[in-house]
Amino acid sequence: MSWNEWVAMGEQRSAVGFLAEWLATSPRSDKSILVSSKSTELDQQTVPGLLACCPDADTGILRSTVSKVAAGHSVVALYPEEQVAEEIIDRVDPKTADLCVTLWPGFDHLEMWLQAHGAIQLPSGMPADLRFIDRLDPVVRVAIGRSIEVMNEQGGLRHGRGKDEIVQTLRLLHKSGYEYSTHDLQLYAYRIGYRQRDVEQLGKYAQGIRENRRIVTKTDRLRPDILELWKERAKDL
Repeated sequence: MSWNEWVAMGEQRSAVGFLAEWLATSPRSDKSILVSSKSTELDQQTVPGLLACCPDADTGILRSTVSKVAAGHSVVALYPEEQVAEEIIDRVDPKTADLCVTLWPGFDHLEMWLQAHGAIQLPSGMPADLRFIDRLDPVVRVAIGRSIEVMNEQGGLRHGRGKDEIVQTLRLLHKSGYEYSTHDLQLYAYRIGYRQRDVEQLGKYAQGIRENRRIVTKTDRLRPDILELWKERAKDL
């Protein structure tokens, strides 16, 4: 949910009502309302309305978002700062989380992460559009998914084996005629578990290769028959 959408409609009170209803109807017994350590006027307007519906909810600061979600709480995260947003992306498991996030505009990566996992969007109440999955050729999906193991071993895509592997993968896809939007590619990367910094780097590499910019890699990481292997595995998607 973007707060500015509600403000534009003049329905701030309805926004608080939606949040309160979501928290009140959660089946989990442990509920938390988390705000910035620097209390804002907006927090002061929102939290009392939520507590009126959920008087037993814990209140705390946003830095504990990940631990609260991990502990099984239903969590309302109000206007997370950039560092908290990054932590949510990198450490919250979207398959098990019960999390409602309100956003300021400009938190593109947190919005993308939420969309990638089919989050329910307020005020429409509709799940996020997942058609980006079908827009990506299955071969591209297989190729991008293969890099997760390398990232986990090497610590990311900015240098070393992780960089070599992903850049060479993207080059081969481009050379072989596979087309896709960078945005769709990044959404899919979030969906399969990429971290924020790696999604950002993936986007830069994809754009650079599309624009024929020089990106230096070292050792060849791809086996000669890798494209045929990707095609074979893509048949199962």
